[in-house]
Amino acid sequence: MTLVELLVSMAIFTILVSVVMGGVVIMSRNTVRTDMTVAASDGVRTAFQRMDRQVRYAEAINFPGSGADGRRYVEFRVGATVSANGKAMCTQWRWDPTTGRVERRSWEDKPSPSIPGFSTIVSDVQAPLSGGADPYPFRMVKATDANPRQRLVMRLRVGDPSFTRTVESESEFVARNSSKNSLTNNDSVSAGVSDIPVCMAGGRP
Repeated sequence: MTLVELLVSMAIFTILVSVVMGGVVIMSRNTVRTDMTVAASDGVRTAFQRMDRQVRYAEAINFPGSGADGRRYVEFRVGATVSANGKAMCTQWRWDPTTGRVERRSWEDKPSPSIPGFSTIVSDVQAPLSGGADPYPFRMVKATDANPRQRLVMRLRVGDPSFTRTVESESEFVARNSSKNSLTNNDSVSAGVSDIPVCMAGGRP
């Protein structure tokens, strides 16, 4: 093999290696994107399952509201007669736009309760692409004559901020033990704020 032939062979080999490596990089990126999408879908499913198991037995849901640093909160109460442990229980969910986490905590509804810390349900929860008229990610729908049960709407947009792909969901949960007479159903004093809220012992930190 002459020197010219050797140089040509090396050039061809270099081009082939570049093409192959380019394909490997693209495949790796696609794999990472797929993994991130699967993780986001799992997070959305987990949040749905946890919320569904808890709020379906609620007798009262607060109008959601804001706390420190723009965090969004919602609370609901499950009566002792339908609670799994036979005790009246409070549950609070919150979304922290800074950390991107949706978290929850529960405690017994009694005088001077012991308030636990929050546990993370799903991470990488991003703000909606457009603000819209509805509060995010929680919204309480009042009980009426036409719809006699309170409902909680939860919207989530989940995905790693470093990637463009996100998983979006909107779920509506019916509080089976609520009614028009639920303490939290009226907001006549201030629109969007329950006149008589429940489960506020832990505040909205």
